[in-house]
Amino acid sequence: MLPQTGAPQINLPLARQGPPATATVRMTPAAFRFEGNSIFSDGVLAALVADRLNQPTDLSGLIETAGRISRYYRAQGYLLTEAYVPEQVFQAAGGTITIAVVEARIGKVQVQVDGQNGSASYVRRVVAANLQPGALISEYLLDKPVLLLRDLAGIEASATVQPGQQSGQADVMVSVQSRGLMVDGSVGMDNFGARAAGAWHLSGNVNVSNLLGRGDVFSARAQLSEASRSHLYRLAYALPVDAGGTRLTLSAARTDYALGEPFTALGATGKADVLGLALTRPLTRSRETNLYGLLGLEHKKFSDQLTTPVNESERRILTARAGVLGNFTDELVGTGAASSYALTGTLGRARMDALSLGFDQGPGGLRTAGGFSKLNLEFQRAQFFNNPSSVHINLQAQMASKNLASAEKMALGGPTGVRSYPVGEGIGDAGLLLNLEYRYQLPAPVALAGEPVSLAAFYDYGTVRVNHDDTAVPGATNRVSLGAVGIGALAGRVNNFLITTYLAWRTTKSAPSTGEPDRSPRAWVSAQKWF
Repeated sequence: MLPQTGAPQINLPLARQGPPATATVRMTPAAFRFEGNSIFSDGVLAALVADRLNQPTDLSGLIETAGRISRYYRAQGYLLTEAYVPEQVFQAAGGTITIAVVEARIGKVQVQVDGQNGSASYVRRVVAANLQPGALISEYLLDKPVLLLRDLAGIEASATVQPGQQSGQADVMVSVQSRGLMVDGSVGMDNFGARAAGAWHLSGNVNVSNLLGRGDVFSARAQLSEASRSHLYRLAYALPVDAGGTRLTLSAARTDYALGEPFTALGATGKADVLGLALTRPLTRSRETNLYGLLGLEHKKFSDQLTTPVNESERRILTARAGVLGNFTDELVGTGAASSYALTGTLGRARMDALSLGFDQGPGGLRTAGGFSKLNLEFQRAQFFNNPSSVHINLQAQMASKNLASAEKMALGGPTGVRSYPVGEGIGDAGLLLNLEYRYQLPAPVALAGEPVSLAAFYDYGTVRVNHDDTAVPGATNRVSLGAVGIGALAGRVNNFLITTYLAWRTTKSAPSTGEPDRSPRAWVSAQKWF
C-alpha cells in the first residue's frame, strides 16, 4: 500500500502579471514566441495554442491563451510555473505575440525538527539530498523528501512553500515531528499449518521503532503450533543507511519441528536456521508510483533426524538475489485500483552431508546439489468500483534452471494458494498460481465492533512442473495442476482487527498426496488483533 500523504501547502502568488485586460485592444496573431521555457520546447508549447493563430482576439483572450501553458505545466507536475503575457507592442494583424514562462525554482530550504529523540542531522541530510536551491520545482521534487521521511517509523513530515526573495523562486520549509520511541505489534491465531506439524497456530509480533531516532525498527515474532509440534522465532532489525532512503535489514530465524500423524512412527524432528541481509533503495518515490531496487543474501541450514530408520542429515543453501519491487495506483477502471509487483532473480548453491549427497547424485537421484538459479514474479491488484465491490488478483510465477532443493521450490496448496488443498500440496521447481477474488462490503448497519464486514467468492488455479529435469524420476508424474472455488467472509481492517474465514471446494480430481485428510470443503480461519 502507498503511504497516506497530503500535498505540501503552497502559498505563492502568480509569478508576474501582464498589462491589464481591456476589450478595446484587438489583434490577430500570426505567431507565438515563447521565452523562459526550458522544460518543454517551443514546439510543444506552440501546439497547445495553435488554434489561436490567425484568430481575432483581445488581451483577455491572450491571457487565457497563456493560461493554457500554465495549466499544461501544472498537469505535468510543475505546480508553481506560470505563463503570462508581458508588456509588448501589439500589431493589429500579422504580428508575433510573446508569452513569457516563469519556471519556479527553489530558493532557500529550511528544516524544522520537533519532538522526542529526533535525529535532526539525519533529517537534514535527507532534505538536502533531495531539495537543492536552484532546482526546478515540481510535485515530485517536493513530495519525495516528505515521503522518504514519512516512510520512517515514528516520523511525520510536511512541507510548506512560500514566495522567495527573488522573482520566480520559492522557499521551502520542511517540518518534521518525531514521536520518539514507539512499540506496536499484533497477536493472532490461524489454522494455516500442516497437520503433521500442527495445523493451529498462535503467533505474536512486536515492533520497537525509532530506537536511534531515525526510523529504525527492531521486530520480534514467535509462532507456536498445537501440541508444541513446531515453533518459529524470528528477529529482525531495519535501519536507514543513507539520505536516499536505502534501508538495511538484518534477520535471523529458527524453526523447530517434530512431525505427528501420519508420520509419528518415523520419529522425525529437525530445525531450520535462516540468516538474512537485505538492502532496498527507492528508485522512484511518489504518491502514485513507487519503484525499489533489492539486493539480498540468505543462508539456510537444515538439520533433520529420523529414529525409524535412524538417520541424520544436514543441508545448507546460500543464495544471493537481486530484483525490483514497486506499487502504483490508477483509475483505468471503476473508481481506482492499487497494484504491487516484484521481480526477483536468485543465484544459489546447495550443499549436503556426504550420505545425502550420495543419494542425490546417485542413480535415481534428483541432483539438487550445486549451483542453481531461479526467477520469481509476483503481481497483486485490488480493483475498486462505485458500489462497495472490489476484485482482487494475485499472480505468482517461478522458473528454475535445474532441479531444486525442496526449500527453493514453489508450493500451490494452502490458505494463500489453491485453497481447496492443504499446505505443502503441489510443490514444483517451476509453476504458475492465480487467485481471483470478488468482495462485496455489506451496508454500514452490518458491522463488527464498528468495522466493515465483507463477503467473498473466489477461484484459484495453479500448475507446477515438479522437477525441472523430468528424466530424474522415470515414469513419475511431473506436472501437477490444482483448482478451487469457494466463498468467504472478512470482518475488520488492518491495524485494528481482522477476522477471515474461507471455504474451498476442489475443481480438480486429484486428492491430496501429502497425507492430509481430503476435506470438502476445506476451511481456513484466521484472527488477528493489532495494538
